[in-house]
Amino acid sequence: MPNEIEIDKIQWTALEYEHKEHSSDWFWAVGLITLLAVGLTIWFKNYLFAIFIFISGASLILFSVRHPQEVPFSIETEGLVMGKYKYPWKQIKGFDIKKRNGQHKLLIELNKYFLPVYTISIPSELAPQIKNTLDELLPRVELDESKSMLLMEKMGM
Repeated sequence: MPNEIEIDKIQWTALEYEHKEHSSDWFWAVGLITLLAVGLTIWFKNYLFAIFIFISGASLILFSVRHPQEVPFSIETEGLVMGKYKYPWKQIKGFDIKKRNGQHKLLIELNKYFLPVYTISIPSELAPQIKNTLDELLPRVELDESKSMLLMEKMGM
């Protein structure tokens, strides 16, 4: 059982997400597309969808301006700590470590229906230590990053 194994605590911090700077043209494009879509849905008398599109466009702009916060992560004897959330080992199905664009990512699969796979950036120097520690505690499963997250990264969001 994972609870019976005593492990050395591993700590690191990482940004919530990779921030991309956008030009003023990007903001103008998002704003114009949003306004055109709202106008079109109002013309079709679909007012509720128009409100949804407007809120979505405004949220996209607001979140793209916001800078990510640093989140503390740690692997402890009791479980995995991600910021203010703690996940005991029994809630975690498995893990995988991927290297993409020279950056290591820890993928954790939880016993959740909504957002079951978390992707966490890890420092390259800690990747072997994290892998060895998690190999003792969890099964290694083949996980992939969310297709929607990869698409959003390619789109620059």
